[in-house]
Amino acid sequence: MKRTIFILLILFSCCKEQSKAEGKIEEKIQRTDFGLDFSDFAILKFNPEWHWIFENSKPSPADLKLNELSKIESILEKAIIEHNSELENDSRWKLELEGYNRQYVAILNEKGEKEVWINFFCDTGWTEDQLKSYPYEVDDGGNCFFNIKINLTTGSYGDLRINSIA
Repeated sequence: MKRTIFILLILFSCCKEQSKAEGKIEEKIQRTDFGLDFSDFAILKFNPEWHWIFENSKPSPADLKLNELSKIESILEKAIIEHNSELENDSRWKLELEGYNRQYVAILNEKGEKEVWINFFCDTGWTEDQLKSYPYEVDDGGNCFFNIKINLTTGSYGDLRINSIA
């Protein structure tokens, strides 16, 4: 009987340690180096039907690697700080990087530079499949919905668009 209890205690101890290790691995898999959970963003392959994203250009689809997202994040931080510093006391247009779902669409422009359109939106109740399928679009919504373009090749940004308020 003592032997059985001893074996059970050893098995329980081993399983508990394995469970802790699996939890750490799972956490590492779910979070990116730049702080977002993988369920909070999607990288979409550019579809020519989305011509409105990259108007006045003839883009070709490009891949976007996870390590490029860290570079994008530092450019986004600069863009948001500059945008918010230009606001006069109207918090309806103030932007933040946290609390949004994101969609990334990368292309190569006519010059061969990699551009990325990032779509930010508050929780929509979309499924993960919907998030990964097509750009989320709404009318109105204010700073709950905005997008911006980043040129990864030059490190610049532009075309910041915030939805209007109904």
